Amino acid sequence: MQFKQIWRSSILLLSMVCASIIASSAIANDFRIETEIFVEDDSTPASSSLTLFSGTTVYDFLNHESSLGDITVFDVSRGRFVLIDAQRKLKTTITKDYLLKFLEQIKTQASDEVVARFVTPKLEQMFNPSTKTVTVASDHMTYQAIGIHAKWVPAIQKYRHFADWIARLNSTRVGNLPPYSRFELNRVMAEQKLLPKSIERTVLLDRVGLRKQVVRSEHSIHWQLTNSDRKRISSTGTLMAGCKEVSVNEFWNTQTQARK
Repeated sequence: MQFKQIWRSSILLLSMVCASIIASSAIANDFRIETEIFVEDDSTPASSSLTLFSGTTVYDFLNHESSLGDITVFDVSRGRFVLIDAQRKLKTTITKDYLLKFLEQIKTQASDEVVARFVTPKLEQMFNPSTKTVTVASDHMTYQAIGIHAKWVPAIQKYRHFADWIARLNSTRVGNLPPYSRFELNRVMAEQKLLPKSIERTVLLDRVGLRKQVVRSEHSIHWQLTNSDRKRISSTGTLMAGCKEVSVNEFWNTQTQARK
């Protein structure tokens, strides 16, 4: 009898230790990225965001200093995005299949010039190991990124997976470009085991290169979530549960009208 009690106690203790290790491992792989976006030579950010990588979910808070900023939740395990308009208490769900079908439509419906420039561009890749600089360039667009090494290897693929899919999502917004050149940048960065410290994108707006648009993002990576981050994640779950679900078109139309 005493042996059985000791054996059961040992099994219970082992189970608790394993659960603790798994939980600690999940928390240890969480990280956060603060991003500022600059347009042209402006020293004031056009926008900012906070991205929290927590387990198999990524939370992206646009203009995160405000409690009414837009929120994007990427549920990796379910293969979907949930977009939240915190101010109007609206949400919509966009699946990976929806995004893939959208991009297929772009390929078939876009003009030959757009396809050649941005869907199937001829890209050149360069990497400077001394400065950790990755360049991906075509005749019409150039990405140049300065990278930093990740604290742990899983973060590289976590970030790449998110960056690829958020690029697909962003391509559905009116006025944004297809994501294919960004895919290549993400691939090369991951291949070199780097995360971005800064990314500069230059798009030529005419055939001769006299007009161009330059957008730069600055990224600050921290290798653990704060208590405030975890409270923000919890409150996002509560907010999401209380939001009205609308169609994708209704969600975009509501946001477009609000910005006029």
